[in-house]
This record gives sequence, structure tokens and C-alpha cells, in this order.
Amino acid sequence: MKIIGNNYFLATKSYTNNIKDKSTVKTASVKALRVADNEDKVILSAKAQELRDMTKVLDKVPDIREEKVAEIKSSIENGTYTIDGKKIAFKMIEESLVNELL
Repeated sequence: MKIIGNNYFLATKSYTNNIKDKSTVKTASVKALRVADNEDKVILSAKAQELRDMTKVLDKVPDIREEKVAEIKSSIENGTYTIDGKKIAFKMIEESLVNELL
């Protein structure tokens, strides 16, 4: 049987459909996949390695800044929390423009 390409699964499946002794096919398929796995390698580019490292650093940063939440909560309870409408509008427009560019 001639195998064209690197699609081991397809080649193995067509082979198994035409053989009578399925136990030998299963063993042969596992061996073929092990050989294929030993040959496969992934080499990350410098940019991908940098992104991986940055992701590891970001995973260590907490999602919630507890001290900031406590500060805002305290301000709300004391009645001293104020909202700057112009600042919020500016941030909304800024975010909208950034999303348009992306």
C-alpha cells in the first residue's frame, strides 16, 4: 500500500478496513503513531516565546486589585465618591476609536 502525504490516521484507517486480523492492525497503528510522535517537534519563534513569557507574568497578576476596590468601597460608604462625566465620555470615545482601528 502506498501512503501519500503525512495523514497517518487516514492511511491507517484505510488499511484497517481491508485487513481481517484487527489485533495486529491495532498494534501496528500504535507503533506508527509513536514513531510519528517522536519525530514531531515545535520550535517557537522569538516573538512567540516573548508572548509565552508575558502570558506567564500576566497570569501571576490578580484579576482584582483588592486595595483599589477597598478604596472605592470606602469612598462610596463615606459619600465622597465622585464621578467625572467628561472623563468617562473621553474614555468611551477613546476605546471606540481604538476598537475601530483594530
